[in-house]
Amino acid sequence: MSPPHPKFYLLPFSPEYKCTDRFSLHPTGDQAEDENGQFPFWPVLEAILCRPVNSTTGLVDILDTISVILRATSQPAGDYELLIDAIATSFDTAEVFFAKVWPRIVYIALQMPVLFQNGRIPVLSRENYSLPFSRRQIACLVVHQFLRTLSLPPFRDDDGTHEFGIWYSSQQKHPVAVRGYLRALMLYFGDVLCDEKKMDGWVVEYSLHSLPENYDEISAQDRPLSELKVVVVETYDTLPGSLGVGDGDGQAVVISANRVVGFGQSATQEEVHVGISPEVCPIVLFTPPLGDEQVLKVRGAQAMVNVVGKGRDIIVGSMLDPQQGGDAAWKFRTMLFMDALELDLVNDERLADLDPGNMEREIAKAYTAFSSSLDGTISEIKTGPWGCGAFGGDPEVKMLLLWLASSMVGVNLTVVCDYELQTFARKLEEVGQMLKFTMLGTVSMRKLLMELPQALSRGQTLQWLVKRK
Repeated sequence: MSPPHPKFYLLPFSPEYKCTDRFSLHPTGDQAEDENGQFPFWPVLEAILCRPVNSTTGLVDILDTISVILRATSQPAGDYELLIDAIATSFDTAEVFFAKVWPRIVYIALQMPVLFQNGRIPVLSRENYSLPFSRRQIACLVVHQFLRTLSLPPFRDDDGTHEFGIWYSSQQKHPVAVRGYLRALMLYFGDVLCDEKKMDGWVVEYSLHSLPENYDEISAQDRPLSELKVVVVETYDTLPGSLGVGDGDGQAVVISANRVVGFGQSATQEEVHVGISPEVCPIVLFTPPLGDEQVLKVRGAQAMVNVVGKGRDIIVGSMLDPQQGGDAAWKFRTMLFMDALELDLVNDERLADLDPGNMEREIAKAYTAFSSSLDGTISEIKTGPWGCGAFGGDPEVKMLLLWLASSMVGVNLTVVCDYELQTFARKLEEVGQMLKFTMLGTVSMRKLLMELPQALSRGQTLQWLVKRK
């Protein structure tokens, strides 16, 4: 049994946060050294950030110094080539970054003791299930992820995915994606961090939702099937409408997440949606691995660039304004992080999606996510082929399970498919109309799904349902 997760995440200005002062930067010298040869980190950081910086060489020296005194290496930042390129290409000139943006980064970074007064932030749990932060607080955390001052949360692997150093090197598996994430970060610094008006009156909320204790009772209640809409697009994108922003209706978007949520160096749906939204990136600091009955909801984070396509074939472009509400519409963006079963790891000739236990798990996961906004702010859930792709799920089964869960909550479901899935989309729409006409409600639909023949293969479920009628 794994040890319990810590209740708090320690911030760099805490007196307990120590470093090795390799370059003798602490203002009181050896007087501050403890019996283990460690020094309080914050005075050292203040000394480092006081240095004038007006070039990428000076910036790299700052970042290297911070990394070396904390972890004895600058890795995985490597040659910093992609970071240097992002600074050069995201502003009119690199000088704009150092004259305007860098002083603002330093200011917000050193505001941490004012913004987080007790030196730590709660880790999400059943007890501390909601963390509403001001935009200024989140900007501070993002800046420290950029500076690489933050420690590894004990519930994450030591793979560098708690801060942005993994994006700085030219040695990348997917350089197009990483360049896009760095561009999003630079635009965030230039457009949000440097604009005081955009920092005020804005809350970004992170909440961990668990399956309600009366779920069995809820499951037994019969409710009418909600609307199922299937939309085919030429290719996926991350424009405001696709993210449920600015179209006038309350929408939430499903993120096909890993148990350990966060960003990375590739272009999975989760990596893209987090990487283009710097205000989502701090989830890695205070979100423990999701349990089978837990989901993460993020509300109020702005996306900075548009990613068109998927996988190796993405293109990064400019973000457009929301159709309604301007930038303020992003305050209502809602992201539902749901991890699906990793059925690609199942070594079985049968279709693992059809195992009743697996289906029950996915229904409960989706219900937990969809019911997280029962305050009336959300009336529609948008999803792509959740739990498919790298997770190995069958989209025909998965989308029926999500439809059942949305019906149990009483919200509509929109399934978005690209042209590669247009045949599946047509079949799903046909079966959806048929079931809505013939099914009495959620109880009979659940019974039907649990009785699907175990001998069905991938891609046969919808056809079987059509023939059954």
